[in-house]
Amino acid sequence: MAIANPIAALEEVNRFIGLIVKDRELHEAEKRGGYPSHQRDNSGQDEQERIGSEILRLQPLIEDIGREIDPDEDPDRFKYQVIMLGMWGWGTALNAAERLIGILELQERRDAIFGPRGPVLAAGGLHEWVWHAAVNLWDGEHFKEAVRSAASAVEEQTRLKIDRSDLTGASIFNEAFSLDPPEPGKPRLRFAHIEEIAGSGQRSQEWKSAHEGAMAFGRGCFQGIRNLQAHGIADLPEEQALEYLAALSVLARWVDDAHIEKSGGS
Repeated sequence: MAIANPIAALEEVNRFIGLIVKDRELHEAEKRGGYPSHQRDNSGQDEQERIGSEILRLQPLIEDIGREIDPDEDPDRFKYQVIMLGMWGWGTALNAAERLIGILELQERRDAIFGPRGPVLAAGGLHEWVWHAAVNLWDGEHFKEAVRSAASAVEEQTRLKIDRSDLTGASIFNEAFSLDPPEPGKPRLRFAHIEEIAGSGQRSQEWKSAHEGAMAFGRGCFQGIRNLQAHGIADLPEEQALEYLAALSVLARWVDDAHIEKSGGS
């Protein structure tokens, strides 16, 4: 639930309910033949109009709160809805708002039962090099083999991108992201969105950090994930395997997004 201040949200929903209940009271009084004795001039109608205006001003905020904490419900549930002529139109909104109150008031108990809600990583959202290599093995619950296959795919795609069939494993990333200038037969991968030369005329620290980080991360993925899988460890739990695939996906995106710099500046 992406609500920064549930207490404030609760107060606003309660205020919305209070206004609707007051509007219902005035509506029912009007149907019975008039407003209460102290409102038998035009003040009753004026009060109903004032409350209606306040409800409409508060309604967008209540809709936003409802969208955050109860997103699967009808998005129009807080709007004025008249099914039959003369029928009071805020009944649906009142029920929906009372449901929000229940969710907000029970949130602490819900967290104690289910634990805090964290982000969910969808395997299908991983980089295509990783997921296409892993999906069939993953569906068969061969998690270790899925990670190994994904690592091999990232290795192969990186090797193809820099045209270095002579390299394997961690050495590919040492060469691909090396800070050394490209040489004949030794292209480099560069992050085009980071300026290499700073205002001082020297290489920027940001540029060096990005490429050294990519080199170290690639080396870590292959020494700490790929090689670990290749040397007979027991099958991985699903959650741990997904974490490994996520790391490989980050590496794959960096390689895929980087441009090739060849000797001569091409």
